[in-house]
Amino acid sequence: MTTVATRDSIYDTEFVSGFCRTTLPELLARAGLTDDEERTVVVDVIRRARMLAALPSEYTDVLATPFLEEVSQHRPLSAPAWLRAAVVVTVRNSKLEDFHALGGPVRAADITAITEAATGPLRSFLEQPSTPVSANILADLDAAHPRAWACLTALSNVMESGTGGEDTYILPQAPPPELPGANEMFHAEASSVRPVAKGQSVVASGTDPRFDQALMYLLGRVKEQPGFVVPLSALSRLSRNSGKQLRVLEFLLAHQATVVTTNYLLGPGIVGVRSRPMAKPDSYELRRSMKQTRGLGPVHTELLKALRRDHF
Repeated sequence: MTTVATRDSIYDTEFVSGFCRTTLPELLARAGLTDDEERTVVVDVIRRARMLAALPSEYTDVLATPFLEEVSQHRPLSAPAWLRAAVVVTVRNSKLEDFHALGGPVRAADITAITEAATGPLRSFLEQPSTPVSANILADLDAAHPRAWACLTALSNVMESGTGGEDTYILPQAPPPELPGANEMFHAEASSVRPVAKGQSVVASGTDPRFDQALMYLLGRVKEQPGFVVPLSALSRLSRNSGKQLRVLEFLLAHQATVVTTNYLLGPGIVGVRSRPMAKPDSYELRRSMKQTRGLGPVHTELLKALRRDHF
């Protein structure tokens, strides 16, 4: 087990001194990571926590919104959903993912223990006065991806109502985004999970900033076929890298595509959220998840019926 030495007083907090320096290395060691691997994760989690804390609360709310359906059953259930989603942004979507993807040593049970242990300390950290960070990869995503940001803002507003339902919003005008270049692509390992729509299902780190062949196939179909409907178990299936996630959503919305997840509807000018309780997303049984229409709005329900006719 390793510890991370720091000189800045901001690190003398329950989150850094208690969770990151002690609890997290212990849980990572239990999962089978080496000292160097532990250090890689711990440093990245601290960095991401500082970046998130430096952002305005209204901005972080939107940034966390894609992961609210994912945390509907995350422990501790007594913690606010926004906090559990912030743990996903800070801890789950850190370099921890690299040691979980592709059959790595970190198992789902390890991630559950880590995110649960991080929840209370992260809340205290985010409630304290923040300090500026020299480079923040979570900042300025609203300007870089205006369509995606407007969509997630509208989705966040529906979430805050607490009752679910559907609402409209104005899709901003912006230059159309281009497909990723060849230097941004990589070939990922094929998955045994059969995709809902035509194409290939692959296994890759959810935080990888590059674009695998399955995602490129999807973007190509969306560009050629305006109005395409993209079924996902959860928005994290697009990416756990927030910048990449918004970039993909920006491309989809710019080409009039609509995303339907287990609980969310995200389209060019319309958003929707399943009324409480949310259904748990299941990437391995997407077809079954998509059959759960109770609590969905009318547009979302009709889109799922059409998908079932064509693909399920």
